[in-house]
Amino acid sequence: MLSRLNICTAKKPFQKICLASLRTQARTAIPRAKNSARTVVKKDWEFYGKIFLGASALIGGTSICLVGLRPGTFQVSSLARSVLWPEYVKKRMQGTYLYFGLGLAMTSATMMITKNFVGLQSLIARRPVLSMVGFIGAQIGINSIQHSLPYTGENMLTKHILAGGLYGMIGTLLGPVLHLGGPLVSRAAIYTGALVFGLTLAAVTAPSEHYLQMSGPLMMGFCAVAAATIGSAFFPQTSALGGGLYTVAVYGGVVLFSALMLYQTQKIVQNCERMPQYMQYDPISMSIGIYMSTINLFIRILSILSSNKRK
Repeated sequence: MLSRLNICTAKKPFQKICLASLRTQARTAIPRAKNSARTVVKKDWEFYGKIFLGASALIGGTSICLVGLRPGTFQVSSLARSVLWPEYVKKRMQGTYLYFGLGLAMTSATMMITKNFVGLQSLIARRPVLSMVGFIGAQIGINSIQHSLPYTGENMLTKHILAGGLYGMIGTLLGPVLHLGGPLVSRAAIYTGALVFGLTLAAVTAPSEHYLQMSGPLMMGFCAVAAATIGSAFFPQTSALGGGLYTVAVYGGVVLFSALMLYQTQKIVQNCERMPQYMQYDPISMSIGIYMSTINLFIRILSILSSNKRK
């Protein structure tokens, strides 16, 4: 009897240990399964985004090659016409791309200065939606005021202050991305520079103003990417809806702003050539468009590279 009693009492602690271990395994297995499902969803959306980006690159490159092969295309490219440009057209082009380069340089310098602003980073982390709305509102306000001022002597100081404020604000917001690592950010900058150079070269060597006809599709694409960017702030990337919005905002944004760079480059050339000499050309306002497209391409390429690094 004593031996049976000892066996029974010995079995009870063993059963309790088994039950406890089963409960622990269940608690850990369920979140692990959820996390793995979320990871699969995120990887699927990234795979679809890469397919979309590759197909868009193939279609876009083919269309760029076919622009000059269309029957009835007898126009001369902008690069070929540049030999015959008068002096005032050359100065307009030089001024536009000078402000474009100065804007990128000022943004890079501001990023280096403000990368360790803890107060700003904590504010953006606590209020991401409010920070996004405030940034978009400030950007629209600065661009509207700057664009409304004519490029004359009395407005020169104000226009430069507003443009510098825009460059500094964007550099301040992008400063924390430097913590991702110098090599990663440098790769994203090199890829962005190569892409912008290739798109600019394709626009100025195209034998027609074919890309200026894309204003309607570009506006629709911009609205879709903007809505996806705003929506991705409310849904996690691991969910199906959040992953889809993230894919549209990042991969679709690369396609959109690449096409927008083609359009804006030919628009700059058209305004420089066709605006009469007696009219005042505004190189600051014309450079803001290609500057913003370059910044958006850099952000999205950096997001793609950082997501690949985390895998």
